[in-house]
Amino acid sequence: MRYWIKRVVTYPAHLRHRLGFGVQSPWAFYLVRFVLREKWPFYAFDELKALRSALPKNGASFSRKHDERLFRLVNWLKPKRVIVVGEDCPCLSAAYLAAFSKSVKVSCLCKNMVAAEKDFLEGRGVECLCGNLMPLLEAECQQGELDCLQIAVREGAWDLYDYAAGHTHDNSMFIVEYLDTNEGKQLWTGILGDSRARVTFNLGRTGLVFFDTKRVKMNYNL
Repeated sequence: MRYWIKRVVTYPAHLRHRLGFGVQSPWAFYLVRFVLREKWPFYAFDELKALRSALPKNGASFSRKHDERLFRLVNWLKPKRVIVVGEDCPCLSAAYLAAFSKSVKVSCLCKNMVAAEKDFLEGRGVECLCGNLMPLLEAECQQGELDCLQIAVREGAWDLYDYAAGHTHDNSMFIVEYLDTNEGKQLWTGILGDSRARVTFNLGRTGLVFFDTKRVKMNYNL
């Protein structure tokens, strides 16, 4: 409830950029207007919706609207490698991130995962690894630069971000969750002050971070 009260109070400040108004960069305008605010359904949404209803919810799952936005983002970005990091297994989000292409490699790293979640993800071609998150992420980063990373943890998120940000390229995108928590607010403040983070989008509970060194440093509050 407190989150929604804040969103209502701050809505006028966010309205300026919600549909791309006031966004000078053509790249950022396209992302806001035709990716983040796109309303048309995709072919994969019906199947994913059915999977969502069949799989028991867990504490790390996000809403269908949130996960469909993740699908739109990776469908636009076309990453070759996607890494999902969560305390509990955000299996539905990982499934949406994997659904845009059969050739994308998706790895799900988490502290806790039950057998049903592992079977669900591996049945969709997602690699599942459980344990201490930082060593798991370090091992993944040693395999090459990061195209897309979702950080869905409340504690220790900065250390994960800071390490991963050293393995990015100009087309890398990070998706940072739980910005409405105290830990998330501190994380976002750190990201905004990080020179490696060139363009950022604050979506309320979720933040997007882009690392293209050719772009002027800018933050958009949507």
